[in-house]
Amino acid sequence: MSEAKPQDGNTVTGYRELSFAEIGKMNQFNDISRHFIKLLREHVGDVRADWEATDRARQAEMDMKRACMAACRSVAKLDADC
Repeated sequence: MSEAKPQDGNTVTGYRELSFAEIGKMNQFNDISRHFIKLLREHVGDVRADWEATDRARQAEMDMKRACMAACRSVAKLDADC
């Protein structure tokens, strides 16, 4: 799995220029997401024999990734010309 790396504002395309506070907020969202997923994977290691629990944990991981992406997009806001 590739991990989201902290952004400095220079590599994001299709969005308006971001302030340092906005970049920091997006990095916080990514940190929270990584921490949540790490804890979730530890839990999966504990319940590996329970297929249903493992499946729900995988779904929770996907949902967390989607939530993080949506939160970051809400901060970044697309350029009007995109």
